[in-house]
Amino acid sequence: MKIEQGQIWKVTTDTFFTSKLNERRPNKIKRQIKLNEGEFIEIRYPFDWHFRTEDNEYFHAETDMIYQNCVYFGKVTADVWFKNKADLAEILRLELYEPAKL
Repeated sequence: MKIEQGQIWKVTTDTFFTSKLNERRPNKIKRQIKLNEGEFIEIRYPFDWHFRTEDNEYFHAETDMIYQNCVYFGKVTADVWFKNKADLAEILRLELYEPAKL
């Protein structure tokens, strides 16, 4: 499965560490953030895979980190994703995505 914008991935391990830019500092200090098993991420931008979590926080991770710690869950419907109509929690709650085919 190739990672693409608009996809939803589910974290399946407790070893998913990423970093977040601290935008309050001019030098943009990076801090590691741990995602927990069972969390969902939505791929937003294709730059070292920027994604957002259900609480609408933005992070990034390298391709290998996503493949090693997540499974593909589904893809946000095009109209919702392109117009940024809902946050990830709403997308999941309202099922505004096409689920992964088994």
